[in-house]
Amino acid sequence: TAKLYTDIGYFTCNDDFGRDISDVFNVMTGYSMPSPWKRIVSSPNDLRKYFFDLIDAEIAFQKKFKNGAVWAKMNSLEDPKIIEKLYEASGAGVKIRLLVRGICCLVPGVPGLSENIEVRSIVGRLLEHSRIYMFNNNSNARLFMASADWMQRNFDRRIELMFEIYKQDIKEHLNFIFDSYWKDNTKARILSPDKTYSYDKNGEDKFNAQEFFIK
Repeated sequence: TAKLYTDIGYFTCNDDFGRDISDVFNVMTGYSMPSPWKRIVSSPNDLRKYFFDLIDAEIAFQKKFKNGAVWAKMNSLEDPKIIEKLYEASGAGVKIRLLVRGICCLVPGVPGLSENIEVRSIVGRLLEHSRIYMFNNNSNARLFMASADWMQRNFDRRIELMFEIYKQDIKEHLNFIFDSYWKDNTKARILSPDKTYSYDKNGEDKFNAQEFFIK
């Protein structure tokens, strides 16, 4: 799918990852029950709760240090429970930036509800398919890659995986990828409080994130 999709591949020889992934395939083929995993978080077991805990931590950091922030890139956002949690975080002052290529049931920029949330969608030559989740963690950012969108089916009816990135160079590169997409002013559309999208017309110099990464 490399000619049609954008995605991010992660290669590792870490033994904990190897054991976890072997267990995942054993679970999917019905040969065993899930065992405690060391490096991955999965649905339908505990993925939604893990995200809730991460967002709750940003709410606590915002109250104490005024630096709560969440950045996320995904295909779709429609899970009502996590939308309510994001509204709660926004109400606490947490700054939230979301790159949601497709369906987005969250409404950003509504006073008293979601004024601290921004949503952008990029539809270009390639189908955006990577998922990146970042939490400021009191300026010691935690970054995750996942197969899951923030959708009910991903949380409740599928086996989906998420894992944390610990290597600093990879964390910096994922930040660079997200920042590059966020500054796209060619294919990016901004979701408004009235639930309509409009193209980002800001900046004299046009920047197309997909074309930038292709080159």
